[in-house]
Amino acid sequence: MYKTILFDLDGTLLPMDLDSFLTNYFGRLMKACSHLLDPQQLHQNLWAATEAMIRDNRADKTNQKVFMEDFMPRFNLPEEAIMPLFDQFYASEFTELIHCTSPTPLARQICQELMAKGYQLVLATNPIFPDAATAHRMRWAGIDDISWALVTTYEHCHFCKPNPNYYKEILQRVGAKAEETLMVGNDVKEDLVAGKLGIDTYLVKDNLIDHGQSDYEADFEGRLADFMNFARQLPKVK
Repeated sequence: MYKTILFDLDGTLLPMDLDSFLTNYFGRLMKACSHLLDPQQLHQNLWAATEAMIRDNRADKTNQKVFMEDFMPRFNLPEEAIMPLFDQFYASEFTELIHCTSPTPLARQICQELMAKGYQLVLATNPIFPDAATAHRMRWAGIDDISWALVTTYEHCHFCKPNPNYYKEILQRVGAKAEETLMVGNDVKEDLVAGKLGIDTYLVKDNLIDHGQSDYEADFEGRLADFMNFARQLPKVK
C-alpha cells in the first residue's frame, strides 16, 4: 500500500525532448553571459561543475555548495560579478524555454487525483537546477500550486540522481518508508535506481531516456495517460 509518490519532472510531468531543451538552455545562457564570459569556457565549466555535483557523495554539502566550489575558481572573476548574470537569466531568458516543452493537462490531473486520495507527493526532479529554474518548469507543467511535501532543488539537496542516497534523503525528509513509496519517471537509470532502496518504480515511456544496458527493471510501465488510469485505480490512503 503506497502512501508517498515521487514524480520526476522533465520528460515525465513536463513532456520534453531533454537534448533539445539542454541545447537551447546552454545556448541562451552562454549568449546572455557573453559580454563578460567566454561562451566556450562557460559551457565547459558548467558541465564540469555539474558533473562534480553529480559525483559528489558528501552528506554535509549541498549540491549548490559543491557546484560553486568547483565552478567559481575556474574564472578570474569574483562571484559577485558572475552570479547576477545567472539570476537575471533565470528571471527572464529561461522563461522562453517553455517552447522546448509540451505541457499536458494530465500532469495536474494526476496530482489532483492522488492528493484527493490522501497521497503525499514529492517532486523528485534531479536537483541540479536552482529554485528559480524549477519554479518556472513547475508553472509550465501546471503543478506549481500542488501541495508538494518536498521539491528537490540544488539549494536544499545533498545528492543527485542516480545516487541512491538522493532517494534515501527524500525518504528521510518526508518521513516515508521505501516499501510504501512509488517513484514515477522516464529515465531508466536515474529514476529506476530508486528500486535499489525497495521503492517501487513506474517507467513513463512518452519521453523515454534509455542509456542502454540497465541494471534496473520497472515494476510498472506505460505512457503518462496509462499512469492516469493507474492513479485512478489506487485506493485512498488509510
